[in-house]
Amino acid sequence: MRRFIKEPISEVHEAIRALVDAADAHLERDFDTAAAKFEEANCPITWEWLNNAWTGVSKNVVFWNPESDSECVPKSQRDPDRAIKSSVKKAVLERDGYRCRYCGLPVVHADIRKIAHGLYPSAVPWNSRKPAEQHAAFQVCWLQYDHVKPHSHGGMSSLENVVISCALCNFGKDRFTLKQLDIEDPRLREPVPSDFDGLERLRGSGPPKIRTSPLSEENTRPKTPLAHKPRKTSESFFFPRAYVSAGYVNVPPVAGKARWFKIGSPVEAEIVERNGVQGCIVRCPREMIDRRGIDANEYLDRPASKPGP
Repeated sequence: MRRFIKEPISEVHEAIRALVDAADAHLERDFDTAAAKFEEANCPITWEWLNNAWTGVSKNVVFWNPESDSECVPKSQRDPDRAIKSSVKKAVLERDGYRCRYCGLPVVHADIRKIAHGLYPSAVPWNSRKPAEQHAAFQVCWLQYDHVKPHSHGGMSSLENVVISCALCNFGKDRFTLKQLDIEDPRLREPVPSDFDGLERLRGSGPPKIRTSPLSEENTRPKTPLAHKPRKTSESFFFPRAYVSAGYVNVPPVAGKARWFKIGSPVEAEIVERNGVQGCIVRCPREMIDRRGIDANEYLDRPASKPGP
């Protein structure tokens, strides 16, 4: 139960369902569907519901000075482990699962969101400084660790005082106590078993750490060098809408058949955007293109012609 915010609307549950569908589609290598589902999960109604509820948190207070409530203590008396040890976080997650103990919403670790953003940067936007440029469903499902008794009131960073929380319940609760917010102690209810895995199945599907550089119409060569110097026999090929996943460049169907390249010697890759179309530049010997039944000349990345004097 949480009285200080509205209950999740149907669009929130639909956005979370779209996240699950997107993860499943990605693992099935259906990258177009995965991108579409991630975009569907970035629902403007969900974003408005969430961001209206977690701003101005003092409005969530019902009783400013409830009787027999805990009080703020000096910093010298607070648990020095404000950030919560990794061992405690692990134990809390094993106990609570990927579900908010306050409201029951499914939650997803920030690491998974970062993987999704790396795989589908356009479909999963995330600007840490601008909430308006953050993916709505990943905002809603952002896994948090909350001190039930506030740390500022002497609450310990222990298994007994920390619970899994969604971002809205954690940020909406802020520094206030349960009595101030007039909400029930989540520890009075046993964790509800769930088969939701927090989309952890995406872990390991992240893009390799390669450099990215948007390309303009005026300069069609990447300004940022690739991570490894290519062999002299290699050439550069640009594939629109190609994705990088789990160490592979995945090329959309050519002549009705999808192709892929494993990154490593002698294949190098770089995610780029050209003329508004995101794709990948692949550097490899021409014969590797030919072996895949692709017309190398059609995808050859030719240097931009330099203007005359």
